[in-house]
Amino acid sequence: MKSARLYTSLMLFITSIITPSVSAAPEVGLMVGSDSGINVKMDNYKFGVGFDDFSFTLDKMFNFNDHPHFYWGVGGKIADSNKDNVKLGARAVFGAHTKVERFTFFIEAQPTLYLIDDVNVELEAIGGVRYHF
Repeated sequence: MKSARLYTSLMLFITSIITPSVSAAPEVGLMVGSDSGINVKMDNYKFGVGFDDFSFTLDKMFNFNDHPHFYWGVGGKIADSNKDNVKLGARAVFGAHTKVERFTFFIEAQPTLYLIDDVNVELEAIGGVRYHF
């Protein structure tokens, strides 16, 4: 019950942060890897819901000026690894993407520093595809 309230509060907070600044159409798709689930990108914000450990991620993305297919970002992750063990992490994102018609294919490496319960660093990675609406 405690984690359900935490997730609801987090979702409301995320929505209030990114909604006023969103101007582009969203990209919605699937991701596989450390966090297999749904991936949504609007402007320079990327939001993910992972179903393996039931996690939420939010990242602010930045493009490299000289290399348009590569990007980096910073963000956070909250995960429920086993029903009562909630993990909170700060992370960096390094990725590459390419657009083919209305689809974006991407891969990312995400070093994550978990801060609650057991402080540790994990290298996570995902790959996936998003559809442009």
